[in-house]
Amino acid sequence: MTQQSAYLVLSDLTLSAVQAEATRAYLLHGDHSMLGVAVTESDRLAILAEEVGEVAKELNEDRLGNLDPYDWRDRRVKELIQVAAMALSWVEALEGRRP
Repeated sequence: MTQQSAYLVLSDLTLSAVQAEATRAYLLHGDHSMLGVAVTESDRLAILAEEVGEVAKELNEDRLGNLDPYDWRDRRVKELIQVAAMALSWVEALEGRRP
């Protein structure tokens, strides 16, 4: 079990997963990523909305019984990590922190 400070509500494992996903997305998309200088705020919203849409799709597929009952949790976690990574990358872009 991972020990945490009483003041931290997110585990190091979750934060590391978000960091890894943000890095992966940046390396994959570069200037067209959330951190890209040529990317507009509208583009960033579209990227984030797409990721949220993927969570909604997973939930809908689960509701319809179209997902393997053994991997729905991992798929949902993966999509939610992507949402978090894109949201936090947007914050980094707004703050002017880019690689």
